[in-house]
Amino acid sequence: MNGYEVTRQIRQEEKNYDLHIPIITLTAHATFEEENKSILSGMDFHLIKPIQDRDLIHTIITICQ
Repeated sequence: MNGYEVTRQIRQEEKNYDLHIPIITLTAHATFEEENKSILSGMDFHLIKPIQDRDLIHTIITICQ
């Protein structure tokens, strides 16, 4: 099972509990197509490796707001 399938299953399960778990993609794939695939599978953010500290911090702050 890959990350896309896991994300889809998590999103299905969330419906039973009325909650949303933030999911961040950490990948070396920097194409628009890969980012779109991540978002369409239900992931919230798409970060590209090597991850910059400021990008990760910004993403975490965004999730916490």
